Amino acid sequence: MNSTLAQLQRILVATDFSSHSKVALGCAVELARTFQSQLKVVHCLPDFAFVPSASEFGLPFDDYMLMQQDFRKEAVKSMEEFLAANLPKDFPVSTSMLMGNPPFEISEFAEQEKANLVVVGKTGQSAWGQFLLGSTSRGLVNRCPCSVLSVNDDWTGKPKTILVGTDFSDGSRTAVEEGVTLAEKYRAELHLLHVIDTSDTPSHNVERLSGHESMRKSINDYAQSRLESFVQSLKSNAYPIKLHLNWGTPWRDMCQLATTLAADLIIVGNVGRRGIQGIWLGNTSDKILTHSKLSVLAVK
Repeated sequence: MNSTLAQLQRILVATDFSSHSKVALGCAVELARTFQSQLKVVHCLPDFAFVPSASEFGLPFDDYMLMQQDFRKEAVKSMEEFLAANLPKDFPVSTSMLMGNPPFEISEFAEQEKANLVVVGKTGQSAWGQFLLGSTSRGLVNRCPCSVLSVNDDWTGKPKTILVGTDFSDGSRTAVEEGVTLAEKYRAELHLLHVIDTSDTPSHNVERLSGHESMRKSINDYAQSRLESFVQSLKSNAYPIKLHLNWGTPWRDMCQLATTLAADLIIVGNVGRRGIQGIWLGNTSDKILTHSKLSVLAVK
């Protein structure tokens, strides 16, 4: 199976030392144990070289550089305390301090380190991260060269129910394969959803189609056939997958079904720096990250 998780060698977890980062670290540790991966913890500091003119605040630029040094010393101390309080005893881990825009710097570092996965808290990023982009996790999903797991505070460590979406593209195929890998490892229940997208269809046309049951049934049967064929074409199709077929808006239906199933994890297809591809093209993965309260794995 063409799955990155099946050969997960290097995991990067981003921290701002918050309680949300504690959950992300716990998730990364569990994955590192399960897949026998190397784990590195990173923290990103603000770069005071890019603050507004020092004269606007009445402070010399050199004072800002001294302030930056103090920030770094404090961050190193916070990292040591954070790991001492939250890392299992004798668990092997390395650390790095970055400086600048968190999504950009962490993404560049992930590429440099050849990381297979970046794990980050889904909510509660530091004021620095929110000041720059509003959401470090969404920024990482859009920029990072590898898959990104955005972990919510309810993460228990081992998923029991996983929901994956597909539009039958190569991007979504990779997402489904990653879902199978995780489900096999944790013996989780795996669900696969395809949505016949009506979000761009005028409502009166949808209503008109509803009046032509034979046409609607033909479309539904065709989609169902493609969904079943898609599963059969997977390189590893022995693991049981429960299939779902809906009419509606992909991101909204994903979020609603995940809630109905009490899923622990949503998996979506995504590509990096040149835009989003795979799950229903466009900004579906970003909308799921924004609107769902669940953990989300964006697969590259």
